[in-house]
Amino acid sequence: MMLLIGNNTEGYCLMNKIGYHGTCSKHRNSIDTYGLDPDKVNYRSDHWLGQGVYFFDDYTKALWWAKIISSHNGNCGGLIYETKIEAPDDEVLNLDDYRHYDKFLTSVIENISAIEEGCSGQIPIFEDSTFRAVFFDYYKKTNGISVIIATFKKEFATYTEKRSPSERKLQKKIMNFINLGYCERQVCVSKKECIKSFEVIYDESNQADEDDEVV
Repeated sequence: MMLLIGNNTEGYCLMNKIGYHGTCSKHRNSIDTYGLDPDKVNYRSDHWLGQGVYFFDDYTKALWWAKIISSHNGNCGGLIYETKIEAPDDEVLNLDDYRHYDKFLTSVIENISAIEEGCSGQIPIFEDSTFRAVFFDYYKKTNGISVIIATFKKEFATYTEKRSPSERKLQKKIMNFINLGYCERQVCVSKKECIKSFEVIYDESNQADEDDEVV
């Protein structure tokens, strides 16, 4: 849930949000040392919302992601950090708000036009996988954006009911007909000061120890 807190007489609004960061124990020492620091995140050219630390607003999706990250790192154990995120309203790009989204689209269109006008020959080629990250990162820098919020839609998600190929085919047909998909809301924070607090609320290795004790 996102709360807007502020003094209306000053025209100031503050985003206050709880986010869940799924990761694995391989990264715990770094997080314990530096915190959840966007500057310490490995650069990726295909980040959905540009460079930064990513959070779900849903614990179950963070758990799903933590288990995936763990499986890619020798099953070292998933972790979930519950985090308090705060940012001034003018440092937030909420793509679920049509006004924010439209302003972003206008900026991208203007930038592409400027690139085309400034190139006498072949214009730079942006691959589909990296196009979004380039413009989100540029928009952040030119507009003082610290937090981006967006809801993504998926046809299929591994955290949902497992279905047979024929059922998945029918599912896709139904979803296309009703024009709805699975929704994942994510928050990308690119400024460490916006991460006010964080704590581990799930540690798979501790969970395994507890299960052993029960047995």
